[in-house]
Amino acid sequence: MIKGKQILIAIGTALVFALAGATSFAKTLDIPLPTPGDFSGSVNNSFWPLQAGSIYLYVAETEDGCEYSKMTVTGDTYTVSMDSTDYLARVIRDQEWFSEDCDPVNAVMLEDTLDYYAVDINLNVWYFGEDTLALDEDTGECSDEGSWLAGDNEAQPGIVLPGDPRKGYRYQQEYLEDEAEDWGQVLRLNAKVAIDYQDWELDGCLETREWTPLEPGSVEHKFYCQQDSGWAGLTFVEELHGKTVYVEYSGSGPSDLPDQNEPFPAIQCGD
Repeated sequence: MIKGKQILIAIGTALVFALAGATSFAKTLDIPLPTPGDFSGSVNNSFWPLQAGSIYLYVAETEDGCEYSKMTVTGDTYTVSMDSTDYLARVIRDQEWFSEDCDPVNAVMLEDTLDYYAVDINLNVWYFGEDTLALDEDTGECSDEGSWLAGDNEAQPGIVLPGDPRKGYRYQQEYLEDEAEDWGQVLRLNAKVAIDYQDWELDGCLETREWTPLEPGSVEHKFYCQQDSGWAGLTFVEELHGKTVYVEYSGSGPSDLPDQNEPFPAIQCGD
């Protein structure tokens, strides 16, 4: 990844696959939380390498304007304590903006979040919680609504991406009753996607389905591509009952995309 460089890919995306229907095989993964010694900072899931300095930028054009999301894999770590046991998690900063005129310079930051991830020796990507600062556009005030941390209030970590994905596998991604109850399922390992920009075509990508019982009818399909495809990481997010399609570029891909030179403003809370 070219550190400090943001990439925007204009929307105009074609997905050259048929959406997978319900799978005939479904197995809920029940993987016990590994010991702290079973997590390694040097091991990465090939579908989603979380290497310090990597930047993932997503953009979606909606009927109301443009949504932007930037994920930065920082070099920082965060200690999560559960049952008197400490787990060292990687810190990923996830920021979101919105612009009615699709101009990043005029975009308003709606959320600034620190996510806590860890990868175990079996390549399972675990999610330990988040610290969120979110803007209420009506009041102009910010709150920490949506924040949660494994070990607090009986919250439990979950698996965001399994290390050995198999078609039909279901897995709980997080758990805090009535706050964080996301689930995921592997749909297939051979998804093919195409991006209009420079006619990129990616094969052998992992397609997952994500949902939460807290928001019935809201479903996302996510596509993760491996390093040898020319990309690495989360490539598309499609909200099936929403209005957004995201495109992502990682540093392993072509290097001739425009440098946006950090155009986004910071979050503004109150006066």
